[in-house]
Amino acid sequence: MQRRGFLKGVLAAGAAPMLFNGCVRGFMANGKVNIGVVGFGRIAHSMDVPLTIKYLDKCRFTAVCDLDSLRLDFGKRYIEGKYRNLAGEKDPVVKTFSCYRDMLADKSIDAVMLCIPDHWHAIVATDAILAGKHIWLQKPFTQTIEEGRILRDLAVRRGTVMQVGSWQRSTKQFAQVCELVQNGRIGDVVRVEVGCGLDKEGGSSAREEVPANLNYDLWLGPTDPTAPYNETRVHSQNLKKIDSRPGWIQLEPYGWGMITNWGAHQIDIAQWGLGKDDSGPESVEGTCEWMSTAGGKLWNVHTKYDLHYSYNGGKTDVNVSDRYPMGIKFIGEKGDWLYCMRGESVTASDPKDAKAGQMLPLMASDKKLLEPITDPSAVRVHTSNNHWLDWIDAVRAEDPSVTATNASAAQRSATACSLGHMCMKTGKKIVWDAKDEKCLTPEALPLMKPFARGKFNLDRAYEWLKKNA
Repeated sequence: MQRRGFLKGVLAAGAAPMLFNGCVRGFMANGKVNIGVVGFGRIAHSMDVPLTIKYLDKCRFTAVCDLDSLRLDFGKRYIEGKYRNLAGEKDPVVKTFSCYRDMLADKSIDAVMLCIPDHWHAIVATDAILAGKHIWLQKPFTQTIEEGRILRDLAVRRGTVMQVGSWQRSTKQFAQVCELVQNGRIGDVVRVEVGCGLDKEGGSSAREEVPANLNYDLWLGPTDPTAPYNETRVHSQNLKKIDSRPGWIQLEPYGWGMITNWGAHQIDIAQWGLGKDDSGPESVEGTCEWMSTAGGKLWNVHTKYDLHYSYNGGKTDVNVSDRYPMGIKFIGEKGDWLYCMRGESVTASDPKDAKAGQMLPLMASDKKLLEPITDPSAVRVHTSNNHWLDWIDAVRAEDPSVTATNASAAQRSATACSLGHMCMKTGKKIVWDAKDEKCLTPEALPLMKPFARGKFNLDRAYEWLKKNA
């Protein structure tokens, strides 16, 4: 089943979607989506805001929120500066909020871009849905599997447009390969080789004074409140380094490391190509190594890893490993293969030949395998040339079925990533019932639970889902 058909089936099976989420949207009057961005750090500054703000006729950034006042002020000045440069505006005004809940209470905001650490995804996203906002959510979808199920169910039931930042789905070569694979170009897939890269040890466990401009307790949110502050636990306080990689990405429980960081891109493509947007693996097993924290180092996620996911009753082995280049290689039953990675893509009519040991963005064991599909009854994947514009157009249409990613597919991909993390943490083979979304390995069950601390929880989402069952 194609993804759009699956999502509409989910909507039909549950309560009717509340496409307007109970509020009157600003863009219904002026034709533009009014956007608030939560978290103004590396991703917001270097990617999400600049790649969205340029569509002046379709959207408007009206607010920015950050719990670090330095970044909050920087975000305001950056966005206002963009409107001066792009639109020639003399005195553009962007509202500021230090708490995301206050931003969500602003009824003039139609949609929010959530560019925040992974441990905050589920709480902020579910609160945003309940506030009637459409959502751009940076990957991975959520930290834990149960968080993902709650967020997905809420998004689907409320009819929320949710584009997840797994933007490779809006890149030509990834869509082309996945469509070819889904249509049997290489026959039954027996193996998929997925490369996600490696993290490096580092950070400092030394206790430092919390900067006056940072609400550190709020940053910790649902995690351990006693964790001592260190800049390498959070993000750089030097605005000149705002685009630098923050420490939390390599530090549990704020991030799981490459298995969810790049896995949210690469495993997502493997799932897409295998036609598993509404399903997942049956098991995962393998080995990994962990970062050393000797000598006062702080970061603690996995380093080397070699995981084997079983799909299709054990007929398909998805091998996720740091040994492979950063890409996805689908291998068929007769040894034919199709490969995709980031970079400038090429077409079958204008192929490029790889040098010895070189991998190109689009490759095949035989160039004829890349020829276009001509069968009018073939499976077609959603195509988008621009992940950010794709989201804006979907919000304007208030149609959650037409984004390159959505809550249902993203949750399934995030689940696969989390299962890999659970395998590494327990050292056990994780057996997974993809149909009922149940873990059959008892030792791993605690790792599925949502993070919660005091007021930082998913209670409101639970209550809404229970009330509207």
